[in-house]
Amino acid sequence: MVINGKIDHIDIGNATHVICVFCPQLRELPNWPNVKIVDCYRCTLLTKLPKWQNVEKVNCSDCSQMIELPNWPNVKIVDCSGCILLTKLPNWPKVRCIFCDYCSELIELPNWRLVERVNFDYCSQLVELPNWPKVRGVFFGFCPRLTELPNWPTVENVSCHNCKALRELPNWPNVVCVDCNVCTELIELPNWKKVQTVYCFSCTLLEKIPKWDNVKVSKCGCMGLKYPALIVLLETQFLLDDLKKECILWHV
Repeated sequence: MVINGKIDHIDIGNATHVICVFCPQLRELPNWPNVKIVDCYRCTLLTKLPKWQNVEKVNCSDCSQMIELPNWPNVKIVDCSGCILLTKLPNWPKVRCIFCDYCSELIELPNWRLVERVNFDYCSQLVELPNWPKVRGVFFGFCPRLTELPNWPTVENVSCHNCKALRELPNWPNVVCVDCNVCTELIELPNWKKVQTVYCFSCTLLEKIPKWDNVKVSKCGCMGLKYPALIVLLETQFLLDDLKKECILWHV
């Protein structure tokens, strides 16, 4: 039971796993010394969390009043998706997996040295990303201010769909799957050596893709591949907007 926004009157003993989801009156959590897993999903009045020394997994998603998170020394998995007031995240030294989708006020992400997976859809204020040295999966979309991406050396899966300011993609050496659907400023794709699947649906300015063998490519709506002359017209500043629309509709 929550009393005055707190639950520190509850003795959890040596428990290492605490679940307190959907507690709309909860304003503060105790600094439990032994806790390793905390799930406080959608506790909408929480603004901060304690610096739990032994915590390894934290789910504080949809805590819409959360303004900052501690630098937990042993955390490995963090889900802070929907924490719309967060402007930055700590450089957690042992973190492996981050979910921070819909954190629309985040202005940067740390260079987590051990991170393997990062999800950040709809982080609309991000303008650049770190070159995470061990990342294997990077999943994001609708980040309109990103204009370029790092050449992550170990990345295998990248989803950058609907990032409409991206003009080129790096030649990631180990990538096997790329989703760049609706990246409308891309003109060509690199010759990724290990790629197996590429999604480039509605990349309207895309003019060139490599001649891969045994690679699944989804390229529906890429007018530049089918009608390269049309792309020249669409890129011409002197072509009226109404005429551009008619050209698109006619060729689609």
